[in-house]
Amino acid sequence: MEAFYTRLYETLQSGQPAVLLTVVASQGSMPRGIGSHQAVFADGTTAGTVGGGYQEYLAIQAGRQCLESRQSAFRRLILHPNDEEDINAACGGELTVFCQYLDPALPGLLDVLAAIIQALRQKTASWLALDVSDEAHWGMALVREGQVQGCGQMAALQAVDAAWCRQNVAGLAADGQRRWYSEPLTYPGRVFVFGGGHVSQALVPVLASIGFSCIVVDDRAEFADPALFPQADAVYKADYEALPADLGVTQDDYVCIMTPGHQADREVLLQAMRSPATYIGCIGSRHKIASTNAYLMENGIPETELARIHAPIGLDILGQTPAEIAVSIAAEMILHRAKRSGTAKKPREEG
Repeated sequence: MEAFYTRLYETLQSGQPAVLLTVVASQGSMPRGIGSHQAVFADGTTAGTVGGGYQEYLAIQAGRQCLESRQSAFRRLILHPNDEEDINAACGGELTVFCQYLDPALPGLLDVLAAIIQALRQKTASWLALDVSDEAHWGMALVREGQVQGCGQMAALQAVDAAWCRQNVAGLAADGQRRWYSEPLTYPGRVFVFGGGHVSQALVPVLASIGFSCIVVDDRAEFADPALFPQADAVYKADYEALPADLGVTQDDYVCIMTPGHQADREVLLQAMRSPATYIGCIGSRHKIASTNAYLMENGIPETELARIHAPIGLDILGQTPAEIAVSIAAEMILHRAKRSGTAKKPREEG
C-alpha cells in the first residue's frame, strides 16, 4: 500500500488529478471486500484493484468519467442477475465503490497523503476516514492516536478518533444527514515471536508481507540474530525464564510462542497470559498443551482464561513443514485481525 499511495501522491504533486476508487460497502459473495482501493490516472493507467473482471472495468470507467467531470460519485455494482443493473456476473453479491476525484489544488490533500505514506512506512496504528455526506464535497482524514489530519469537508468526522475507529466496524455509517466511511489503514499492534527457529524464520517474512510488525526474542545468540530476520522490526536476546515482569504487550499486540523447549514455552506463555494481548498462540502437541494448561492454572491463571490461547497455533491445514506451518499461523492471525477490525464479514470469491 505504501507504493500505491506514493504513486498517488507523486501524481498529484506533479499537478495531475486522479480518482481514488474505494470499496465502501459490500454484501454477499464478492471479489474484494471493504477497503479495497484502485487509482485511476489521467494518462489512462491504474494502480491497485477493486476486484478484477468486468466489475472492475465498470468501476474504472466510472473513475474516468469522474476525471472528465472533475466530480466524485458513488458507483453500485450488482454481481448477480437483476433487473436494475445486470452486469452478467454470478458472484451473488453487491459492491458500492466511491469514485473520489482528487484535485491537486485541494488545500491539505497532499499533506494527508504524505501522512498516510509516513504511517504506512512507520507501521503506526492508523485509519482512513471519509466524510461522504455530500459525495461532491467530501472530507478525508488520517486518524492516528491523539491526532486527526484532514482536508475538505470534515463535519461528519468531528467525533472520529482512534478510540472510535477501534470500536466501530469498517465501512459506511450514517446518522441523519451525515454519512461517513472508515477503514483500518495500518493495523495496530505488534507480533512478539518467541523463538528464532525454523518456523519463526519462515513466519516472519510472511507476517511482514501482510502488514504485521514483528519483534523476535530468543535466548540463543545464534538465533537472536538480526541477519536471520531482515523483515523484523527488532530482534532481542533474552532469557525466557527471566523476562521483564512487564513485556510491554498491549491489547493490540500478538504473541506467538515457538521456543525450542517445553519449559521455556510455558514460562513465556504464563507471562503472556498476564498481559492484555489480543492474540496468544503456542506451538506444540495437544498432550503438551494439556500439561501447559495445568501449569498455568497452578500459577494463578483461571481456567476460563485458557480459551484465549490458540493451541496448537495456526489453522489446521495439515501442513508439516516450517513453511506450511508458517502459512497456517499467518492465516489464523489474518482471520483474528479481520474479525477484530470488522473487515471480515463475508467470504471473498471470484466474480
